[in-house]
Amino acid sequence: MSIEENATPDAAVTPDAAPAVAEVATVAPKDDGADDRDAIAALRGLSPRLFARLCRRIPLRPFLAELDKLDKGVFFRHFKGVRPQKIDGPYLERVIRKESFERNDGMLAQLAIFNWDEAEHRLYADLQTEVKKINEDVEAITAISDEQGDAICDALAASHDPRDIYIAFVINGVRVEPSFYGRRFATLVG
Repeated sequence: MSIEENATPDAAVTPDAAPAVAEVATVAPKDDGADDRDAIAALRGLSPRLFARLCRRIPLRPFLAELDKLDKGVFFRHFKGVRPQKIDGPYLERVIRKESFERNDGMLAQLAIFNWDEAEHRLYADLQTEVKKINEDVEAITAISDEQGDAICDALAASHDPRDIYIAFVINGVRVEPSFYGRRFATLVG
């Protein structure tokens, strides 16, 4: 039995259906590795001093529990059998640096960013509130002007450390011009 014999009249191809098929074909496939690359690039955008600060602020218990579920290879290489007292900020920094930068483990980079945002939830929530003043749909924002960036930083500076504000801007991909960081956070960039 051929396909035409088995087809119903409702399944017949109409001229109106052809453009829809063409539109579907032109949609670019989603790049699953883009988030991983963005997370690694964000962590590389931090100076060694600020990267160490980020790693020290990550809460170990939830981080290790999530790492055990999401990236078993890294967990077994670096944390399985290690006494919890030996796992501190510098140890975590070495692991994240090695796995994210040398082995390009984007999952670990995303997990580090997520856990830092969770640990610094007040700053993250305040940052979201300020960015939403520009546009409620934060993903639709393509660029933030220097004036808008300054307004966000000024609002956050009243209750947060400038180092943490800079970290939050970089790891969360706030869409400001790269020159903004050099002007606003001159002592932290590098």
